[in-house]
Amino acid sequence: MGKKEIKNVDVTSPEYIVKNDVRENAIFRMSRRRFLQMAGATAAALALGRFIDIDMMPTASAFYQSPGLAKFTQALRGVGGAGIPIAMADGIRSWEESTPAVHYTIDINQYTDKLHPDLGLTTLRGYNSRKNLGGSTTQRHLGGIIVAQRGIPVQITVQNNLTGTHPLPVDTSIMGASDGVNRVTNHLHGGEVPWISDGGPFSWFDSTGNYGESAKKGKLNIYKVINPKLKPGQAEYYYPNNQSARLEWYHDHTIGITRLNAYAGIASAYIIRDLFEASLIPRGLPAFVELGGREIPIIIQDKIFVGTDIGTTDPTWTGISTPGSLWYPHVYEDRWSSAPGSTQPDISVIPEMFGDTMLANGVVFPFAPVEPRRYRLRILNACQARFLNLQLYEDDGTGKANTTKPGPDFLVIGAEGGFLAKPALVKHSQMKYLSDNTSVDPANPGGSLITAPAERWDIIVDFKGFEGKKVILYNDAPAPYPGGDQVNDYQNANVGPDTRNIMRFDVSMAITGAADKPLRIETTTPLALNPLSLIDKFLVPLNTSIDPTGNVIIPSMATKVRQLTLNEVFDEHGRLIQMLGTNQTVNLPSGFSMDPETPDAPNNYARAYVDPTTETPKNGTVEVWQIANLTMDVHPIHFHLVNVQVLARQPFVDSNEVFHYTNGVPDYQGRARGPDPTEQGWKETVKMNPGEVTTVIMKFHLPKVPFKVPASPRTGGNEYVWHCHILEHEEHDMMRPLVVMGRNDNKEDDNKQDDNKQDDKEDNKKDDKKDDKKDNKLVENK
Repeated sequence: MGKKEIKNVDVTSPEYIVKNDVRENAIFRMSRRRFLQMAGATAAALALGRFIDIDMMPTASAFYQSPGLAKFTQALRGVGGAGIPIAMADGIRSWEESTPAVHYTIDINQYTDKLHPDLGLTTLRGYNSRKNLGGSTTQRHLGGIIVAQRGIPVQITVQNNLTGTHPLPVDTSIMGASDGVNRVTNHLHGGEVPWISDGGPFSWFDSTGNYGESAKKGKLNIYKVINPKLKPGQAEYYYPNNQSARLEWYHDHTIGITRLNAYAGIASAYIIRDLFEASLIPRGLPAFVELGGREIPIIIQDKIFVGTDIGTTDPTWTGISTPGSLWYPHVYEDRWSSAPGSTQPDISVIPEMFGDTMLANGVVFPFAPVEPRRYRLRILNACQARFLNLQLYEDDGTGKANTTKPGPDFLVIGAEGGFLAKPALVKHSQMKYLSDNTSVDPANPGGSLITAPAERWDIIVDFKGFEGKKVILYNDAPAPYPGGDQVNDYQNANVGPDTRNIMRFDVSMAITGAADKPLRIETTTPLALNPLSLIDKFLVPLNTSIDPTGNVIIPSMATKVRQLTLNEVFDEHGRLIQMLGTNQTVNLPSGFSMDPETPDAPNNYARAYVDPTTETPKNGTVEVWQIANLTMDVHPIHFHLVNVQVLARQPFVDSNEVFHYTNGVPDYQGRARGPDPTEQGWKETVKMNPGEVTTVIMKFHLPKVPFKVPASPRTGGNEYVWHCHILEHEEHDMMRPLVVMGRNDNKEDDNKQDDNKQDDKEDNKKDDKKDDKKDNKLVENK
């Protein structure tokens, strides 16, 4: 529809909201949070006169807004050469009686990059390998892509070169943020790695030799287990790569500033190859990108950029004010609810960050020249909080998708944990919006490829039949998800802001070179189910986890079934804060409070990250986790160390939108349903819907490494975490320790488990002496 007429009315009045926001078919009642989001934000937006013409309704923004940038005027950055740099090894690390590790040296720098022809230089922070494919030396956004081989370890020396102030405003009121703005740690997202290389939140290091509580200084420094000769400002990471082919990524995970460091650019891709993946090329899979094949990694982000009006429009902005710089919300606005009588800090965290301008591979609104033939897309949602419903449609001639003319279908062959059991065919379909035109039922949302932050897809798409067409990668998911707010939804002709039209594929009239081989990968082709794939067998046969009565079957192999919760309360400053917990009630932290509308209030299940650890599985055991979502958002829950198998989701919300959860026990209101077709494989980031219990199963296995792994000095055991991957949720404070008890499978301990009382200081000192003597030499590449 066209732009609606906006009359001069008080949109903050209850009468206006009730009349214009009836949610008769909503899956849950509008919370006080949503009411204030819509009332306060829309009023502020009207005052600013900021309405964007979108398909469904006018959109307003109370945030600062990016300048209008022309869409599809610059090419998508490829990888290598003039594109996103691919890191090259600079040597080999040898280990006694173990496979040598390929070594990289990667710097973390502050630098500038040009992300759009009409945009000034953008100050970023990010990775830069000392050696790059093609000899590139120019640092670019999302650079440092690593291509690894299954079974060949990678060892990385990371050098932190950050100094000065952070390019974004920093809220020092949240946990860990007052320890400095130049701290980093390196998390391989999806990696099965020893905890000392997991890059946990408290294993940070800065450029001057300071380390976090889990990393320690001096001889007890965890990074010196791998490289005793490290210098101040360095950390060493060891990735065994004993995993099947998949797209992982690595990014910062520092306590207190993860969301800011990731937004500023400290992230890149990590691709694992294996022989089974290579065997699919003769079956029609496009060849690998590093070999010049038609494989296209696509990393999607949303951001806001500073314009020339920053001084007048946002006079409290303390970040870099040069036009083209990144802008990030820094004031806790009236769009979010707060506890009565509370006052927030001048610079404050916010519940979620939604940008107004889309980037793919680090540049704004790009186009990708393609031929009318087959391509492989490796997609990562690297947004802070925005879910994406990915679809392909022809361009309507104004840089917007014509949703009546769908593009080629997606053949989804993989997710975060590698190949699916079998490919899933996904046709293009828009979200099924409810009568409010802003929200969807998460249990029946419609859509095509709904992608949460941190989720990845491995897709085959064929542009044959679209010769000479321009095909847009389109998104219409609500933000927040599933109860959207129109202030976060943009669509414009030809220019931004625009959050719907991400990028465009410009299809040529004919192919060059040889024709594609016939595609012999179909929806019936076994991938993860193929024994030759060497992919870990599923713990439970697919589609066997629900009994005839509609309830979940708990597999007998599970040594423990954990009942866990997703929660939302108010922090000591009255701000919304999301937290994990168990099904056992605990006292709220000092100064915290609860919204009376919270399910099962006043019972509180939320636990802070620093509260005593409750998830302590033993190495080698299988557990089932049943996670009840007591909040109004869908949360993408990410598990470090392990991949999980989604067994089922079952609702405890009824048709009258009431949550039935009492004293830690859900009263189910409907049948369980199995995983989506695109979840029929291993996952490590799982969407968990409001009013539902999501059941997953996982096996805890500490990876084999050629050195003895000390216990965490902070928690004991092997310190990992599990958390929501909406970054503003994760950091405030939707993250909990996951401490695996036992020793890594290595030659020192012969795969024997113990109580993991490895945090004895004398034992650590002995380990340090042993590590000093290890043959861990760097062999330089000539």
